Amino acid sequence: MAQQTYSSSLGQTVGQTVDEKIDNLTQASRQKLEDIKQKRIGDVYNDTKGWVQDNPLKMMAGLTAAGIVLGWLLGRKR
Repeated sequence: MAQQTYSSSLGQTVGQTVDEKIDNLTQASRQKLEDIKQKRIGDVYNDTKGWVQDNPLKMMAGLTAAGIVLGWLLGRKR
């Protein structure tokens, strides 16, 4: 009986932790979206350009992955 109570308690604790993490991520995402909406397009361009210059390998990896996926999707025989 004690094992079942411990498992149930542990499951509730993990569930609450996951719910809190999801709520925090949702709130952060909404805040970031509002921040982006408030910026002008030039500011977004400059931020993106700065990120690409700071992270060229991540950018190349993302573009390579996108190219592979698009090539695979478009190159399939129907």
